[in-house]
Amino acid sequence: MSDIEESLFLQRSRMDIIACILEHSAGHSRKTNLIYKCNLGSNQFKVYLSLLLGTGLLRRYEEKGGRVESYEATEKGEAFLNEYRKLKALLEPGEV
Repeated sequence: MSDIEESLFLQRSRMDIIACILEHSAGHSRKTNLIYKCNLGSNQFKVYLSLLLGTGLLRRYEEKGGRVESYEATEKGEAFLNEYRKLKALLEPGEV
């Protein structure tokens, strides 16, 4: 495999980023923590946040004043994460 092919192969897919956000949202995570843990820019995170909230994979928790407190994966989000992990396991080299 050439260096270019290898670098393209190592780039994260949208599914990888979604899985990262869901994985790090276990136990209520704040926006800043998710951005940091998943190595995303603020604008990039906003796009994924909108997608995850809209599809019901992520839940938003708010303080009494209405300010967003944290995010957590829903049951649907956990199911997505489990299936994602199974698919990733299938792609890992192993004994044939």
